[in-house]
Amino acid sequence: MNLQHLRYFAAVIECGGVVKAAHRMHVSQPAISAALRALEEELGGPLFNRPGGGRHLVPTSKAMRFHARTAEILGLCKSASAEFRTDPNRPPRLRIGALATLAGSEIVSAVTRLRRQRAKWRVEIWEAGSGQLGDWLAQGRIDLAWTAVDANTRNAKVLWSEPFVALVALDHRLARYRRTGITLKELDGEQIVLRGSCELNSGELRSAGLSMRSSAGEPMSSSARALRDELALRLVAWGVGIAIAPLSLATPEVVAVPVADLGLSRTIGLQWRPEVPEDGVMAVIDAIEASRLGTKVRTHK
Repeated sequence: MNLQHLRYFAAVIECGGVVKAAHRMHVSQPAISAALRALEEELGGPLFNRPGGGRHLVPTSKAMRFHARTAEILGLCKSASAEFRTDPNRPPRLRIGALATLAGSEIVSAVTRLRRQRAKWRVEIWEAGSGQLGDWLAQGRIDLAWTAVDANTRNAKVLWSEPFVALVALDHRLARYRRTGITLKELDGEQIVLRGSCELNSGELRSAGLSMRSSAGEPMSSSARALRDELALRLVAWGVGIAIAPLSLATPEVVAVPVADLGLSRTIGLQWRPEVPEDGVMAVIDAIEASRLGTKVRTHK
């Protein structure tokens, strides 16, 4: 059985379609489709139902059972390959992907703790967006991804969920509502610092009620567009505008104000390749949780 065919099949199941699978595997869509047809011919039956002439693939119940076995096979192959390449004289390497919109202080704290507790390990940090991290994990370029996950993600653990809030300067008129919160209407007329690395697209913001227009129909203007969250928060702290961001990005220089009817949140966790040793996974989880606890203590002093 062709391992590449199995990899493509697994990617289609996990990505939910040929287009996303082709993007993940860095191949053309026809290459994915040809591999699926070859695999079905070898197995002697269809893996997908193809309503609408094949434009949409619906996995059969047999395909889902086959996928579970496929994941085991691919995991064993990766483990065997990793073991073969392992030099017993070299320290173990752990490549951790970190979501670009995580607080930098938490990443630094977690990595410092991990390196101190596992002094013989080679710990590497690769920062990127969630899509890139997913690709790197699937390709084996990183071992774990500290990123956005959900409860149904395989080989993953949810670490925390947090709301999006309004970040404002310490002397901003809305800062006094840090405990009671505000509504979207109270953001009317505010200058917005747009985060170029924001996890949300404009459609999601509009669906949540933040449309860059005030309740009176007047446009809400953006005062800045910052690719780096560090710059966005500095601009907020200096009163250039407010930002909509995950709660954990708040620093002592800005105030996080809850927005009652915004209704946006993100769930952060750790996802890993099946062959990563359990002690390595637990060491990273412990370091992240300890770093978050330490950050909260410092923030509330």
